[in-house]
Amino acid sequence: MADAPRRRRSPLIDVAVVALGGYMLLWMFGDVRYFLQGSEPRDLGDAATFVEKGLAEDLDDTFVVLRGTPDVQHAARLRIEPKGGGGGRTIGYLRIIEGGGSLFAAIPRTTEAAPQQFEGVFEGRMRRLSESPNFPAIQQHFDGERIVEERDATPQALLDALGKRQGDGLTVVDTAGQSITLGTKASVTLVVEQPDVQIQLGHRSFDSAEAAEAAVAALGFPYHAPREQSSTRFYSFYVRLPPGERESAQAKLSVVAIIPPDAKPADPSVGAAILPWITSYPVAASDITAEGGKFSFVPGDNAKPGFLVQDGKLVPRPLQGGRLVLDPGEVRAVRLDRPVVVDPAGYVIDVGVRPRDRWLEVAMWCLVLLVVGWNITSLVAGWRARRA
Repeated sequence: MADAPRRRRSPLIDVAVVALGGYMLLWMFGDVRYFLQGSEPRDLGDAATFVEKGLAEDLDDTFVVLRGTPDVQHAARLRIEPKGGGGGRTIGYLRIIEGGGSLFAAIPRTTEAAPQQFEGVFEGRMRRLSESPNFPAIQQHFDGERIVEERDATPQALLDALGKRQGDGLTVVDTAGQSITLGTKASVTLVVEQPDVQIQLGHRSFDSAEAAEAAVAALGFPYHAPREQSSTRFYSFYVRLPPGERESAQAKLSVVAIIPPDAKPADPSVGAAILPWITSYPVAASDITAEGGKFSFVPGDNAKPGFLVQDGKLVPRPLQGGRLVLDPGEVRAVRLDRPVVVDPAGYVIDVGVRPRDRWLEVAMWCLVLLVVGWNITSLVAGWRARRA
């Protein structure tokens, strides 16, 4: 009796295996591409220079070395547990300061007591942050830290940046010569050393607001007496007092001040104090503009615009269309504050991962390729048999 013809398996099985295998080949191809790179890393140089050039170039799955400053203060530790349990490992994630929220380093932590000091040289596999399997945890940790990057700039540098601005973004060169781009959530603070001083006269040394104001008026310089005194311990006045006259004014106020016998040192309710008056104006980077070579912005509700001398008195500086206009010469310092937000288009360097370390993944990829090829051959053979 002749053997019954062998029943061929359904071609649907071959199709399913090819589809699943094709997905795995595509998913694992990054490891293959990384394995095929040379043993020498691509030197990206200093992180500040690298970021300034832009991150447009596709460096995903590239063997690199990069030098930068690690942000140890806000480091994250993630425990990676393999499926099935056992053999877990801890990865430390460091933000590279020069990269803002665009550059990170993933460093294996063999023990909880591993050293916290790093040389600032990161060598390994560079991957897009969005492609990292731990991206959601990285984003949650670092965005939750609410990190703010602070830089100093000169008034002229800010004025130049405002003149070149396009859209809401603002790129300023800081005092270290590095460019920083400020988005809509960033802020600029203008620090102004006012030409006036603040004089504080203690309540216990001057028995009334009128007596305190009379002592200030006797100095012979323009002054302003606020209608409402915010302190319950001293009277406050603003006086256009030249620097050369401040020592003499202090002596005159001290003579008329009553000092109680039980007065304690540094008690603000006793004596007279002459203080420099420095004001800070924080404003959203998108709201500050340059008009006629001067800064223009809407001051905060509690901001003091300063004073002008008019008819021998100090009067509040008027706003122009609701905006405060300052000459760059009035600005003592410029502070730039940018919140650090994790950028999915940024990069993370898997430190210590070399191309040759991916040999097992490459072997698995080749095995899957073999299985897919065998099933494709089976499909072709079945199709030809039906045609015959």
